[in-house]
Amino acid sequence: MKLKKLLLGTALAAGTVFAVGTTSANADEVYTIQSNDTLAKISTKYTGDKSLVDSIVEANGIKDKNMIYVGEELTIPTDGDSKQAPAQQEAPVQEAPVQEQQPAEQEPAQTEQQPAQETEQAPASEADTSNDSSSVEVNDHLKQIAQRESGGDIHATNPTSGASGKYQFLQSTWDSVAPAEYQGSPAANAPEDVQDAAAQKLYDTAGASQWVTA
Repeated sequence: MKLKKLLLGTALAAGTVFAVGTTSANADEVYTIQSNDTLAKISTKYTGDKSLVDSIVEANGIKDKNMIYVGEELTIPTDGDSKQAPAQQEAPVQEAPVQEQQPAEQEPAQTEQQPAQETEQAPASEADTSNDSSSVEVNDHLKQIAQRESGGDIHATNPTSGASGKYQFLQSTWDSVAPAEYQGSPAANAPEDVQDAAAQKLYDTAGASQWVTA
């Protein structure tokens, strides 16, 4: 009878030792989440890398890896193989979810095109005839002469020589080709078509040599 009790006691003691050893080998650790913690940081504390993240998610039924809360306790399935025991954590001071900082909202890029600044109109090029209001057609050479002499301005006057008008007629030359009613008055006072007709007449009778710019 004493032998049976001894054997039974030995068996119970062995069973107890076995159970304790099993619990120690497979015991999971409990970690309290602190401010600025992430699952990656917690895994690194126990294994030195991020390899424990998926196991922590599975062991705790976490639905969103990026949403954990300060003060929440997590089961850490280390199986007794953790490389580094977590340091003693202070009690949490606030109950707020640990979230990654969202980037500041950027202002939408300006898409509306700014109106271009007004600029002064460039002077007409040499090819511009400036003869749109005239009913008289002059040849291309005279058009170039008009641009060179006055820029096509029918009221242009040279204060030094007294030459005037679109073709810079000297008064004596103008009087020789202008209609009688415009003689004696500067060419700049005559309408453009009268100046064009007089210039074409002078060109046809005396040639382009009458103009230095020709």
